[in-house]
Amino acid sequence: MDLLIQTLINGLILGAGYALVAVGLTVIFGTLHIVNFAHGAFFALGAYATLLIERAGAPYLLAIPLAVLCVAAIGFALEATIVRRALYDQGEHGSIIVTFAISQAIVAAIILVVGPDPLPVPSPFGQTAVSVGGFFLSAQRIFIAAASVAVLAGFALWLRRSVKGQQILAVSQNARGALYSGINVPLIRSLSFLLGIAAAGLAGALMGPMISAFPTMGDANVIVAFTVVILGGLGSIGGAMLGALVIGLGNALFETYVSVSWTPALGWVLVILVLLLRPQGLMGRAQLDRH
Repeated sequence: MDLLIQTLINGLILGAGYALVAVGLTVIFGTLHIVNFAHGAFFALGAYATLLIERAGAPYLLAIPLAVLCVAAIGFALEATIVRRALYDQGEHGSIIVTFAISQAIVAAIILVVGPDPLPVPSPFGQTAVSVGGFFLSAQRIFIAAASVAVLAGFALWLRRSVKGQQILAVSQNARGALYSGINVPLIRSLSFLLGIAAAGLAGALMGPMISAFPTMGDANVIVAFTVVILGGLGSIGGAMLGALVIGLGNALFETYVSVSWTPALGWVLVILVLLLRPQGLMGRAQLDRH
């Protein structure tokens, strides 16, 4: 029983980290209808920005928000010069090619500036373990889970209570109707893209100390994020959170009771089952014409 409880706790903590990556991905898809294959590259940028800011003398907890701002600034530049001009109102097919190219360019830039070798990201939490009720948990994982829950709860509250949040939801449901109602759709699209990129950067900053920083570190995480988003329902923020918890718990249970080597296949098996039984995902809805 103790092993099961420990596994469930680990799965919930893992799911909280997945949710942060997946929510950023689903915000961009839900509002812009863009499949962002560059999401993993922005995840890596978050970890590298944190590392470089720490090397400049800032403590880890201060480096995190500064790194998110740096990633958001890079995202803003790319959105203004490439994404806004090439992808808006073009559907998801063109976005796959363009965002994949952006991803490869970012990875190449990281290798050129920092190098290809993995680099540890210092954290005051380190690899220490904390005993909670007789169960041992990584201090960094606890911090990741706490930060993720706080950010996601704040984001959900902001979406429901603020004017801009309501406008993002309106554009995600029907961009044309939102435009006719007086909403500045181009501004909301830019804001949505920046929020999604910032979430990826934050996830990289939080998870960097766990896995070290290396140029392609975002690849595995973005694959998991896509399985989470498909499982929960494309464009559904609540679905992304639910899907993250399902994948997190499923992976933890599978690793403990079945096999670590087979764990990556679990997410895709769940995705296939959901697509067969409920094609729109666990909390998805039928797609509307958003253009």
